[in-house]
Amino acid sequence: MSAAKPPVFTTGWHNLEDAVYHADPCPLPSLSSSIANIVINKSLMHAWRAHPRSPLFEESVFGSAADRGSAAHSVLLGGRAIEVIEADDWRTAAAREARDAARAKGRIPLLTKENAGLAAMIDPARQRFHDLHGGAYHCEQSAIWRRGAMGWRRARIDTLSASRVLIVDYKTTEGAVDAHACERRIADMGLQIQAAAYVEAVEALHPELEGRVRFIFQWQEQKAPYALSPPIEMTEAFMALGRAQWQAAGMLWDKALKHGAFPGYSKQPFHACPPPWELSRWEERAMLEALPSGGAL
Repeated sequence: MSAAKPPVFTTGWHNLEDAVYHADPCPLPSLSSSIANIVINKSLMHAWRAHPRSPLFEESVFGSAADRGSAAHSVLLGGRAIEVIEADDWRTAAAREARDAARAKGRIPLLTKENAGLAAMIDPARQRFHDLHGGAYHCEQSAIWRRGAMGWRRARIDTLSASRVLIVDYKTTEGAVDAHACERRIADMGLQIQAAAYVEAVEALHPELEGRVRFIFQWQEQKAPYALSPPIEMTEAFMALGRAQWQAAGMLWDKALKHGAFPGYSKQPFHACPPPWELSRWEERAMLEALPSGGAL
């Protein structure tokens, strides 16, 4: 584990700067929804390498789409400062150097034309969040809580209603934001784990709200016309899957910390099966060309 000692916070709600939260200010390396996603969809080895308290950790460098999303997030909800780069694109060396310098200072680099579109993007988003929450709401609240002796957990919640019974998470994308596209994106990205973690955060810190906390995803296009998705609230089946995966990741993470071992993929042989579409494709070709459809050729 890293020898660096970040500021340590106890359980509860905290107003933390991005850098402090993302460095993990818990007494022991804590589990966040993003790390849990890696545990479930890759392995503990990958998760430990991606954890800020790991000596193997390397800061990720994100692309332009991530910068646009971060900029919108910052203007709407608060966060890092934006640095406008006077350039039409990132093709020139000067533009790239300015971009890298901005990132080195902890700022979000944004091209002039992208910055000009922020107001058109943010105004409808701000209204949508106001409508969903029915008034004022908390932004960028960091929750720290525990599960067992070693089970430190943390979550940074985009928006939370004043009553703390509604979480609305803001996401931007270059892709489509119709309801079915967002539904597929949740499954593809494992975002049900995030929803489960955030709901647990609120219920752990406010036990009287158990069973009453709702979670909504709100997507928005990064480019004109900056359309907003319908508010996306998952079914109980989707949430149950998220809770099961979040709890499994927590059990595996706490055990790995206890033993100081973060294994990779299973050593047990895996029997690979042909996907149905591959079987159908071969059967169709075999029928058209009078080829054997199975068995030895």
